[in-house]
Amino acid sequence: MILRRLAQSIKQQNWTAIVIEFILLVSGVFLGIQVSNWNADRVDKIRANANLQRIGADLDADLANYQDRLRFWADVSVYGAKGLAYSETGDAKGASQWDLLLAFFQSSQVAEFYTTDSTFEELKSAGELSLISDTSFRDALAQYYSLGFNPLLTERPRYREHVRGIIPLSTQEYIWAHCYSTDAKGGQKMLPCSSPMDEASAAEVVHAIRNDPTITSELRYWMSSMHVAALFAKGQMQAATALRQTVDSELKKNIQDSP
Repeated sequence: MILRRLAQSIKQQNWTAIVIEFILLVSGVFLGIQVSNWNADRVDKIRANANLQRIGADLDADLANYQDRLRFWADVSVYGAKGLAYSETGDAKGASQWDLLLAFFQSSQVAEFYTTDSTFEELKSAGELSLISDTSFRDALAQYYSLGFNPLLTERPRYREHVRGIIPLSTQEYIWAHCYSTDAKGGQKMLPCSSPMDEASAAEVVHAIRNDPTITSELRYWMSSMHVAALFAKGQMQAATALRQTVDSELKKNIQDSP
């Protein structure tokens, strides 16, 4: 409509109308571009908030999983300390042979940890990390996730294979059924349980384990690894907690900046 009137004014050499129509045309184009930009900014902010909420949920999952793993690794370490002390000194310190056998088995347990990074990886793959406007926060997220896949948190020690190669399968099946539990989320617990065998039978297995110097060395290494893994996990928990607080701050700021 404006273009038609402008063309008509030019034909008629109506310069006043030409100027007015031209101004209206330019203003319309400008306003159209501005509205388009405002809409794009609004959509980007909505998407950014949605992704921040997802990242927050991922960090919450990591924090819960780290807490679970630290608890389980601590239990593994308690059993490992008992077995290692007996292997190194021969002093049972009042523990029964079944208690020692159980300690050797339970100290071979593992609880792997994998960072929940689905949202971050999705944004990175799509080239949309720029939706997170705070570059320092973006860099902190990248560093956190780059450290997430640490071999310490997913290791399956040789001790596990060797000690389970000595303990009778029927005994291991009893332990799985009565001395251990897991849930749908992958959480694990080691439970107190009574002995399924007499002390003499348990002593034979314990003797075979203790007389294998390789197993003692591997258990010592595994307990050292558990200690380092716990230190690393605690550091990552501090990082995840700080990132989670930043997520909340960014969401709050985006809400305040909304029209």
